Amino acid sequence: MHVYTPRTAAKQRLIDAAFEHFVRHGYDAASLRAIAEHVGIRKASIYTHFASKEAIFAQLLADALYLECTFVQQCFETTDAQLGPGEAYCQAFQSRYQQNISTRFLIRMAYAPPSCFIEKIQQNYEYYIQRIRQYMQHALQEYHLPQAKQRLYIDAYLGIVDSLSVELLYAGNVYRHRFDAMMMLYHSAYDALAIQTNEHSKPVHTPSPKAP
Repeated sequence: MHVYTPRTAAKQRLIDAAFEHFVRHGYDAASLRAIAEHVGIRKASIYTHFASKEAIFAQLLADALYLECTFVQQCFETTDAQLGPGEAYCQAFQSRYQQNISTRFLIRMAYAPPSCFIEKIQQNYEYYIQRIRQYMQHALQEYHLPQAKQRLYIDAYLGIVDSLSVELLYAGNVYRHRFDAMMMLYHSAYDALAIQTNEHSKPVHTPSPKAP
């Protein structure tokens, strides 16, 4: 995966402006001139940092992937006994989307990729999904599930993440209602799983032999 390398303040301002511009206008309508004006520089100055619009977009994609995967890791490392596996990420999803332009960029480009970047975006988004899959697999270890059932729970969780992404893009004001409905099903599944795990972990009581 791309490593988030240090960059000058000027280059970071350019990246921040480009995030805003690409999210608002999409790739095809994006203009290097408009990005330069937003930062307060001449268009020619952009080429000090990036060779082309394609190069800027590739940098944004790499940064967005790195930042989101880092956030996913932080959520899965959250130690809260009240939360089920992966729940911290789901709970943070809406605020993360609203407050982080890189998250909006990643999700929007994943669902409406520019034609010249379809393959690259698919590869990057698949990496993001695989990271979530790995964290969920680790989180489910304590339940000692058969492999097939573990895959089922992981796929169901990924379905929730995918649905939340779509809801944020298109559902608008009904997001919270649909989120609550999905989390109700999530809790039902994991409550049942926890009960099943506890039942299996109970010691088997063997009656004491009767005295002859």
